Amino acid sequence: MQSPGKVGGGRRARSIAAIALALFASLAWSQGQRIPADAVDAFHDALRKMDTAAALSLLDRELVVFEFGVVDPTVEAYAFQHLPFDIDVAAASTWHIESRRVGGEGDVRWVLTTYHVTGRQSDGSPIDQTTLETMILRRTSGLFRIVHMHWSTNDARFQASSQRSVRAPARQPAR
Repeated sequence: MQSPGKVGGGRRARSIAAIALALFASLAWSQGQRIPADAVDAFHDALRKMDTAAALSLLDRELVVFEFGVVDPTVEAYAFQHLPFDIDVAAASTWHIESRRVGGEGDVRWVLTTYHVTGRQSDGSPIDQTTLETMILRRTSGLFRIVHMHWSTNDARFQASSQRSVRAPARQPAR
């Protein structure tokens, strides 16, 4: 039997841990990124190296992710729901840039990239797809961080497997 003081404590502890990890990672990643495309490339590099702290350090606190038909409405939701899958895929695949456009002005910029992604999923099935990526970045304290990510692919099987790997996102209370 759970004691009354521990009801819901696991969820709260995970949220606190995610926030602490994101804050620690922000401080630990001292060089930051001053060019939007460099921040995007550093994020992909962190995923490939399975460096969760570095990946989180490149994300803005107001992050919203649209990934293969699923929404992660907060950086915490992304950290617990999609980030582990993204790290696994990045570590097992190669992302070759086919095209990239960068735009925006001032403190808000966008990076549009088309990748050819190849490799193998954890179940051994091949990955050979085109992945489209939209990243919106915001500059704060002179450094760009990702505030929005949108990924889609032309591979319906991969999209379905990425959706199965993620629990249904928690509903946000009405404000």
